[in-house]
Amino acid sequence: MLKYKLKYMDEFNIVVLDFDEEKSLEFANMISDPLGSDIPWRFKDLKKDIDNYVDLLRGIIPEYRHGGNASSVISHKNYTIIEDPFYDEEEDEVEPICKLETVEFVKIILVWAYENYKYKKEKKVIDEEEAEMVMNWIEQKVEEVKSIENESTNQT
Repeated sequence: MLKYKLKYMDEFNIVVLDFDEEKSLEFANMISDPLGSDIPWRFKDLKKDIDNYVDLLRGIIPEYRHGGNASSVISHKNYTIIEDPFYDEEEDEVEPICKLETVEFVKIILVWAYENYKYKKEKKVIDEEEAEMVMNWIEQKVEEVKSIENESTNQT
């Protein structure tokens, strides 16, 4: 698992993941870019994204593309590439691209979403029942993703 810290941004009532300490993965700080901007925390949108990622991990769909304001995310079954949409060949020395295992990326999304719902519940920003329902759903998805990960590990 990649190293990160949780940062609580009270003024926005959000939790962000800080990957500045992660040294084993080049441009690891880019992992947090799509979280919240391109991958929303709202349940309807989050559920759609996670369902697509689970289908991807199961081999049901060949790739899943996501992106927008903060990043371009292209995921395949085994790996995900996060690119900076504002990269400028003339100004930037190196194109910032972060490549990580898709299963790790999905687990990071789930941790981030869980922490946001927990935080928003504690701050009374969202309804406690809704937060509990979503947090339970996220816990189930974490177990499902771990199961998929174990299945693929046992097949190799």
